[in-house]
Order: sequence, then C-alpha cells, then structure tokens
Amino acid sequence: MKQPQPAQPAYILHARPYRDSSLILELLTSDFGRIGCVARGARRDKRRRQQALQPFSPLLVSLLGNGALKTLGSVENVAAPLWLKGRAVYVGLYANELLVRLLPEGEAHYALFAMYQVLLEVLAQSKGDDSNQLEGPLRRFELQLLRELGSCPPLDYCTGSQGIVSEGVRYQLEIEQGFVPVYRQGSNAQRDNEFSGEELLGIVQALESGKWSAGLLLPAKRLTRILLQAMLGGRPLQSRALFRQVYGK
Repeated sequence: MKQPQPAQPAYILHARPYRDSSLILELLTSDFGRIGCVARGARRDKRRRQQALQPFSPLLVSLLGNGALKTLGSVENVAAPLWLKGRAVYVGLYANELLVRLLPEGEAHYALFAMYQVLLEVLAQSKGDDSNQLEGPLRRFELQLLRELGSCPPLDYCTGSQGIVSEGVRYQLEIEQGFVPVYRQGSNAQRDNEFSGEELLGIVQALESGKWSAGLLLPAKRLTRILLQAMLGGRPLQSRALFRQVYGK
C-alpha cells in the first residue's frame, strides 16, 4: 500500500482532465516546490472539486507514491479561498503560469512559496480595477522568481567595473554577463535593455521595502520582460494573451 507523505501546505497552479473522471494537478508546495499529481475521481466528485480543488485556495495536502507523478491523498482547506476580482484574477493566473513554465519539478523554494502567498494576499485585497496598484507586487514576485532560478543578475553590481552601479551612469543588460556601462556617442535615446543607475538602485530598494514609486514601475517591467523572455523562449504566455483579449492591452 502506498504510504502518504506528511501533509503540507500547497496551492493549485493548474488543472487538466485526465482519463474519464480524474484531474492532473500542478501544485506549488512548501517542501517539494512544483509537483504534479493525479486527483482520482475529482471530476466525478463535484462537491470536492468546488470546495477544495480551486486555484488561489490555501490547502493542506498529502501525496502518495514515489514516482514523479504523485497521487493526491487527503485535501483540507486551511483557510477561506482567496477570491480575486477583475484584473487581479489575471495577475494570479499569470503568476501561476510562470511557476508552471519555469519552476523545475520537485525542488523546494521556501522563499518563493512565501512570496507567492504574499502576492495572493495583496491580490485578494485589491478591487481589481486598477492595474497600477498591482504592478509593484507583481514585479517583486517576478524578480524573486528570477532570483530563485539564478536568472537575475545583481541589480546593483556592474560587471565592467566590478563594483556598485553609479547613479550618473547608464547600464546595458547583457543576459550572460549582467550590467555593463554604456559608452555611446550620438543619440542619447535609451534602449529597452538600458537602465540608469538610479533606476537599478531604486528597484533594489523597492524589493527590500515593498514600496514602489511610480517612476520605477516601467523600468522594472522592462527588466523582468527581458529576463523572463530569455527563459520562456518564443512560446507566448496564455494568461497574458487572455488579459489582452479582455482589457485590450
């Protein structure tokens, strides 16, 4: 008989039908990071699915089996589901899709799990009608994810001088190297992969404090788009396309 592993906190990132009556779930767990499991009979048991197997709900789950694809055992709601509204729904779906696409399976990421919980709490408190209120928490989550995956260079470090970036200097992001100074004659127009020292140092402070000034949101978004695109390749995100269909941008 399969012995269940100790129950642990989890969130459902994605669900898809499996055979006649089951679901394959992608979970974010505290001890195993992203992990797949089969919820047997879940499509037949509508009450269980409606009460527990919902995204953004804090769960306590037990998993059975030693293979890569586990079997879902007991499921318990440890708190009321976090009901997201409006634009916050799409931010939550976007975060879930990033985790499914980028997180390796079976590796614990405790700091990221905690940051995901913080993001969901912020989204649940939002009315969902103003994207600007959601930009800062989302950028913080994206950068935490990139750091956990080793795909975010130190934002306050210049690889050219091997020292701290300077406020009066412009830097170019090189994916394999990090930030290097820009010395260019002629046009002063800033390119998408260029950032001022003030912007980089400001983003570092915002990550620590959780407080974002309006002037930092756009460069932070450019930064995360560049770094995430390098990892996602040419395959688009479905959640981003869905957001554009609904809100037109």
